[in-house]
Order: sequence, then C-alpha cells, then structure tokens
Amino acid sequence: MSIVVLLFFFGLLAYMFLTDTQGRFVTLVMGTVLFPTTALFIKNPSISPQHIFLYAFFFIEFFKDRENFNKSLFSGALLVPIGISIISYVFTAIYNSGIASKDMYYGIRDVIDGFGYIYAAYICGRKESVYALAQKLIPFVIIICLFGIAEILLGDNYPYKIVNSAFPYYEGSRNLDATVSFTESWRFRSCFTTKHPTAFGTLLMSLFLFYAPYFKKEGPEHKKIVLVLALLALNLFLCGSRTAMLCTALGVGLYIYFKFNPFLKILIAGFTLFASTAILAIFLQNFQTNTEHGGSSLDFRERQLLYSVAAIYNSPIFGNGNKYTSHVIFAEETRASDSSGRDLGGLESIIFSLLIDRGFFGLVSYYLLLLWMCVLLFRYREKLQQISGGFALMTSGTLFLTLSGTIGNSSSFIFLFTGLQLGYIAQYKQIAYDNDTEVSDEDETEEENDQDAEKA
Repeated sequence: MSIVVLLFFFGLLAYMFLTDTQGRFVTLVMGTVLFPTTALFIKNPSISPQHIFLYAFFFIEFFKDRENFNKSLFSGALLVPIGISIISYVFTAIYNSGIASKDMYYGIRDVIDGFGYIYAAYICGRKESVYALAQKLIPFVIIICLFGIAEILLGDNYPYKIVNSAFPYYEGSRNLDATVSFTESWRFRSCFTTKHPTAFGTLLMSLFLFYAPYFKKEGPEHKKIVLVLALLALNLFLCGSRTAMLCTALGVGLYIYFKFNPFLKILIAGFTLFASTAILAIFLQNFQTNTEHGGSSLDFRERQLLYSVAAIYNSPIFGNGNKYTSHVIFAEETRASDSSGRDLGGLESIIFSLLIDRGFFGLVSYYLLLLWMCVLLFRYREKLQQISGGFALMTSGTLFLTLSGTIGNSSSFIFLFTGLQLGYIAQYKQIAYDNDTEVSDEDETEEENDQDAEKA
C-alpha cells in the first residue's frame, strides 16, 4: 500500500504542474488534507509532503502567471498585517539568537508554512469564482465525510496508518502497527488523515461554514449542498471536537443574525446577552475543575496561562525565540509542566504558544492579521454574494485557534478558504476599478442561477 500512496502523491503533484490555477487550488486542498504533518520525507530540516504541495503551488504560479503572482504578493490587502507579523519574527530571532541563526530560519519557515496558505488561496481567488471552486471540491468533501464515518464504524483509522506508513519518517503519537482509534469512553473521536481530532474538527468547521451560504442555491446544486452540509454536520459530531461544534454554531448564528433587520438584531442581541449569563454559569460549574475534560478544564487552562506568563518573564516583548515551544518545551521525551511538575498538556490555545515564542509583539501581530481578515470579509459580505459567509468563517476560525491552537497545522484549513474569499474581493475590486463601478458580483451570481435553472 505504501507504493500506492507514493504513486498517488507524485501523481497528484504532477497533476498540479499540468492543470490550471483552479485545478492547482483543488490539488493543494487535497494534498493539505490527505498528507498530515506527522508524515515526513526528511526529519531535519523537517519536510512534509503536505508542505511540498504548498511550495509547488507557488513555484508553478510564479512561472505560469508571474503578473498575478506579483500583484497578489506585493499589493495584496494583507500586506500590512502580514508584514508586521514578519517583522515580529525577525525581531524575535535577532533579540534571542541574532540575524544568522536557527531562530531566523524557523521564523522564515513559519511564515511560509503558515501564512503561505493565505496567499496561495488569495492568488487563486483573484482569478476564479469561489462558488465554482466549491463545486469542484464537493466530491472530495464527500469522500472525507465517508471515511470519517467509516473510521467510527470500523473502530480503526486505516487511512491514517496507510498514509503515514508510506513515508520515511513518522512523528505521531500512535503506533501504526496497532489499532489507531481516538475514541474515548464518553465520546466518539475521528481524525481521518489529519494529526488529531481537533485538526479534523477545524477542517470540518471550515468546510461547513464555507458551504453554508450556498444552501439557498436553487436547482440540482441545492441537493448537492444539502448532502454536503448533512455529511459535514454528522462528521462534526463524530470527530468529537466540542470546539469545532461550538465554533460552527457560532458561525451559523452570526451569518443568520446579520440577515435580520435592525430591530430583530437588537431583540436577539438582548436575549442572547440574558441567556448567556445562565449558560456561562453552567459552563463554569461543569468545567472549572472537571479533570475528565482535560484541556477544557478552566483550572487546567489557568495553569497553562500562568506557565506561559512565567516563561516570558525575562522577555515579554519578543518572547523566547521562534519555535521555542515545539523545539524546547515539547522536545523529544518531554512535556510542559508548571513549577509543581503538573502536566500542562499541549498548551492548546494559540495565545500560549505565541506568548512563549514571540512575546506580546508576536501575539498582537497575529491577532491583528486575524482581525484584519475578519473586517475585510465583513465589509464585503453584502456586496459579494459568493463570500457572504466569509466573515462568519473567519470569526469562528479565530475563536477556534484561540481555544484549541494549531495542532496539526490546522490553521491551514481556515486560511485556505478565507484566503480564497479575500482574493475574490481583490478580483472584484479590480473589476470595479477598471469599469468605474461599485464592487458587486450580482451579474455573475444571476448568470449562475440561470445556468442552474436550465440544468433543472
């Protein structure tokens, strides 16, 4: 089976070279999902098959469409926040180790491997229809969901074992020669080919909120969207990630909320504020010291926060160095612990790792980027119908990263779909500028509806 996996990997990579931008984006999504960060070609420096797809995408776009590549990279809407984040990486490296250091290398890798997904999707969004790409991805999304269901029914994750076994190095915590199951006594847990159920939950949440606005599409496409949303909802339950379910509910709620008139918005906001006090009381009572919930225990998270603050006592602005958390605190055979020696888990929230690695400058710069993306998508939610739910996805994604971190490079799933929508904004801003009109995709949306009607 390892030979089949490797042939599929190289075949998918070859297809990326031969196809157009739309096909390359679909291939990038497939490669990012199917090949987890636990599988490596080279261990030091770590090169995963997942990241090879990202690097190949940029390489091909650079040579095949240099103009769009340069415009996306150097005049994009995210140039300022990403530029500030890059500065924070540089300052952290210089402060801790100097300009010519591993810290600087780790910072460069982090920028490419993290923010690279935003720009890859942005490049595609500047040229393609978001809805057309959503349609292209439907068969793959259905396959993901079916494998997620099969994992629970079989009690073993065969795709995870087969894919990881095919590559020279494996950096996961599971024995690939034994049964791989994340299911616990009190909940189902599935992860497909991602590193962890939380990462799978991030993918499912991103896909659900990406497809949710298309629920109102008419004709035969409506049935496909309903099927996709139903399968994603089932898998959200089966993956066992409470953060994913909470963030998905938040995203759907936000999307619906902004469809109401101002009076109803005030009523709903008031009711939500009133109800949230009771919900918060129950939440605090159930999660304050409940050890069964692990990282979801508030006491547990409080210890993680105190540990993070103590870790940057001597360098609160620039932190301890890029990748310090993963390469020092979570080095081989070690786990983070507080001064009492108590286990602190994986310091799940992105806040903890950002504080320790890059200090308050890095933390603020990262959240500035997330906020910048949220604001852009919110501003164009009514003008561009194809991305009307983008702000809900980005808001939910920000909450997800805050609560559960980026295990298994899970931020790539959020960035792939939000970056695509941001590129779509840039595409129609350029069209509006060229034609001296308002930014709108109404004509294209009406044309798609007519095509759907004809198919029906």
